[in-house]
Amino acid sequence: MLRKRFMLTAILAAGLILTGCGGQAKSSDRSSSNSQNSSSPQVKVPEKSASDQANMKPYSVPNTEKHNRRYQKSGLLTLPGQFAYDQAGTKLTLFQNKRLNQQTTSPGIRYQITAAKRFKNNAKTKRAMQMAQQAFNIGQIPNPYQTLQIKFTVKNTTSHAVKIDGIQKISLNGSRTVASNGISDPSAGQLIQKRSARTFSAMILVGPTSFKIHQLDVKFSGSFNDSGQPVSQAPTAITIRF
Repeated sequence: MLRKRFMLTAILAAGLILTGCGGQAKSSDRSSSNSQNSSSPQVKVPEKSASDQANMKPYSVPNTEKHNRRYQKSGLLTLPGQFAYDQAGTKLTLFQNKRLNQQTTSPGIRYQITAAKRFKNNAKTKRAMQMAQQAFNIGQIPNPYQTLQIKFTVKNTTSHAVKIDGIQKISLNGSRTVASNGISDPSAGQLIQKRSARTFSAMILVGPTSFKIHQLDVKFSGSFNDSGQPVSQAPTAITIRF
């Protein structure tokens, strides 16, 4: 079973809350993962980041932005062009909201992608840029930068609980592979009870907003028992066209 690399999620916490979905970073140890589902969003952040956010003075949104009809104070973005601000000063603008019903299966496990959102993220403050770099564990991130969010449901059709390893691989335009620290995936290491389903949202760092996305390939894991032995093989990848 693949071991997942832990990724800080301070800036993703704000981004996922703004879009109305929960998220959590991949963990390097599946046994230490905290169980969660989409109805109870929680985000794992390092102690220092959590402290910084708790003591952070909220970013003051310019009045010109507040009076823009596309500004969403509550942060729930559903229509292209709508935007919101996080506490650190990152402006999150929804570019595309694509409803989907694409599935891939392997005996005993089924993945279904139900939505894909594309965002422009513009860090208006030095603090916001630093948090983005920390979140993805990357020294340099272009500003503005582009992210993708995918919502998916995992169903276990077997008569016993299984664990999953989440997203194994993300490819853009059929050739460009996204590095592991560019993916925040809350499903990695999660337990799916017998004959039940759970829904998750994952965030993907694309890079500069000038990069044109035409195709997204998502490769999910199979399922495993408590000992890490495979129960179901990894299903074929799902291809999303933009």
